[in-house]
Parts: sequence; structure tokens; C-alpha cells
Amino acid sequence: MPIIVCRTKSLPPARAEEAMQRAVELNPANAALSRLVKRTPVGRRGGVARLAVNVGHRWPATGVELSVQFLDDPPKALRTRIVSHLNAWRETANVRFRETRSTGQVRIARLDAPEDWAGYWSYVGDEILGIPADEPTMNLEGFTMKTPEAEFRRVVRHEAGHTLGFEHEHMRTALVQKIDRRKAYAFFDRTQGWTREEVDEQVLTPLARASIMGTRESDPLSVMCYQIPAAITKDGKAIRGGKDINRKDFAFAAAVYPKRVRRR
Repeated sequence: MPIIVCRTKSLPPARAEEAMQRAVELNPANAALSRLVKRTPVGRRGGVARLAVNVGHRWPATGVELSVQFLDDPPKALRTRIVSHLNAWRETANVRFRETRSTGQVRIARLDAPEDWAGYWSYVGDEILGIPADEPTMNLEGFTMKTPEAEFRRVVRHEAGHTLGFEHEHMRTALVQKIDRRKAYAFFDRTQGWTREEVDEQVLTPLARASIMGTRESDPLSVMCYQIPAAITKDGKAIRGGKDINRKDFAFAAAVYPKRVRRR
């Protein structure tokens, strides 16, 4: 099975500062997740990289309900199926995705072009509030009712995690240290057309403080951890990646967005 690579989208500089201010206003705890990241224009080989400060983009700890719009108006059965997988996080967290036929906060497309919009991606957390209303905030390239259920669980639930403000688990320090940098540059150049700067940003820059689990140990079976092939690891062993939201993921989501306890 081909490796489906997710890349989180980043806002252009003109909107990034406003998004950071909004993130801290919505949830002051986002300030504690600040970090320095390297950004390079997507799909532009040799583009000039820049360093930027980024903060966390989690929604308020009281929970969030997000409206979902499908930009290409797919069949009702597919819309319902995707929304149901977005809502898998509701099992333990005070979150909800609700479809709307008007402009949604979450706007889903299935684009395979242009290059910088194709593939599988989502903006992270409240960054979606800074995206123009006619642009997608999540892309699920080629998803149809014929897509295997396993991919709905692995990919749609992963992108939903990003929309809820969760970062890539495979960018935890412990997992990044398992990757051979030289092999990674060659692999992602060949398979994704990424520059060295893009590989640094998407694969090789540890985001320990903003990790999904928030625990001492990394979780290679988290749904937010995508597969890292054995061909680019130092020990020749693949990082398996998560196939679905696991017990630790659910526990973490519950801690970030706790459900209200009814008092008797």
C-alpha cells in the first residue's frame, strides 16, 4: 500500500501573526506551545526558507463545535461517512463536527491539483478561522465511497485531529532521532518532490512541546503518527504509525477538551 503523506498547512506570513494573536485569545494555553519553525513555499523547489515563531492552535478547553462544508458537493452518503469519522474524537472529547450547506468553518475539498493544494492535509486548529471563505481548510484527495474503511479511519480521523489542534506525533524528538537524514532527503525528494527545507519542516524538526500525547514517551501507534518507512530509519525498522485513534489518543483528547460532568 502506498504511503499516504500528510503535510500540515501553514498560513502565509501576512496572516500568521493575526492567527497567533487569535489563538492566544481563544486559549491562553496556546502561548506555552510556542516554537521556532522553518517554512518554505510548498511545491517550489529551492524556494527561500524562513524562520517563524508559531504558537499552539488548540480551541478553548471548554470544547468546540465546528461547522463542516463540502466544497465539491459530493454525494450525501460520502458526506455523512466523512463527518462520522471526524466525530470519532467525540467518544471522549467535548468536540463536534456538524455539516452545513452554507459556509462552514471546516471546508473540505478533494483536490488533486494544483500541487500545493493536492494530497492530504489540514490547517491546525483555530488557524482555519484565518482562511478565506472560498478556500478549503482540509483536503482528502480522491476520497470516495470506494475508499477502504481503513483509510477513512487512518486519514480522515488524522486530519480531524489536526483541525482540533493536534500536531504530528512522528515529529516527537524520540521518533525523529530514529531517522537517517540523508536517506530522508533522498526519499522525500523522490516520492514527494520536497526540498531539503520541506523535509526539515515536515519530518525532521522535533515538535516535542507541541506533541499530541504530551507524555514523556512518544507513541508510534498514535493516529497522529504516520508511517515512516524502514528505508529511511537508522536501524532499518519502520515506524508503523497509527491506523486509528488509540487509547492514548482518546485520553489526551479528553484532557485537552474535557466533557462536562453532570452534577446530581
